[in-house]
Amino acid sequence: MGRMLQDELDGLSKKIAGFLEPAEISDEKWRQFTANSVVALMAGGESSRYAAVLHGQKVNKNAHELPNGDTMIEMAIRMYRDAGIKKFVALVYHNAHSIEDRIGDGSGLGVEIIYSHDPEKPVGKGGAVHNALVNGSIPDDCNLLVVNPDDVILDFPEVVRFIVSAHLEGQSKGMLATVALAPGQAYPGTGMMVADNQVVDTQMYPIIPVPLHFGATVFSPEIYPRFSKLFPLTEKNDFEQVLFPILAKEKKLWSAGLTRGTWIAVNDLKSYKQLCQALPPKPGA
Repeated sequence: MGRMLQDELDGLSKKIAGFLEPAEISDEKWRQFTANSVVALMAGGESSRYAAVLHGQKVNKNAHELPNGDTMIEMAIRMYRDAGIKKFVALVYHNAHSIEDRIGDGSGLGVEIIYSHDPEKPVGKGGAVHNALVNGSIPDDCNLLVVNPDDVILDFPEVVRFIVSAHLEGQSKGMLATVALAPGQAYPGTGMMVADNQVVDTQMYPIIPVPLHFGATVFSPEIYPRFSKLFPLTEKNDFEQVLFPILAKEKKLWSAGLTRGTWIAVNDLKSYKQLCQALPPKPGA
């Protein structure tokens, strides 16, 4: 059972998304990009669904110590550091102290980390980037990679260069931003195929072929005026909800399909356990 349903979903996937591998960029272009880039670490959310993991600890989930002694934010920093990017800004709010206590100024990781605190109340991802542009934490002439540390990517060592290669390809076509996309996710339950109320096929955890924004977004500096226009610091708004539809309509949003590796969106107890099972040893441990 399940083959009929999955065949239909596989056919649908060809209509929804077609991913092409980005052209490999030269080492010189890579050095030019990384020399003028900043990674913004999204680490300000309350993460209420992760509370079952924390058991009352006053710690941001990105700084929560995993069973191997690592943290998700350190894993993300090393991934971008090893690719050649050394400048980071942590966009923080809820339990910001735990992020600062864990990674400090970044010197222990061989990078430079500064902090941008949300105003008196959370302003969402769009507002956090706008706020960091206003306070100078994000220079207005640099490339920006906005990273969700709790979207963990494993078994894809060259993923950062892969995403940036896609971005530079899109940029040459007039794109302003590039989203990393996971090509499909398992539906969290039993999927059913129905014809006139009769169930004709069933499948546990069928793969739903809708690409999901995952892990990272790359922005070109030309997009920064949009943040001041679209994300007032008096409201809470995410750029996925507000900015992406506008860019898609204008045909200025590119993508990098993560067709390799393992990706885990760590947002609750179940996905935390999945991460724990897949964790590599902490470097240097």
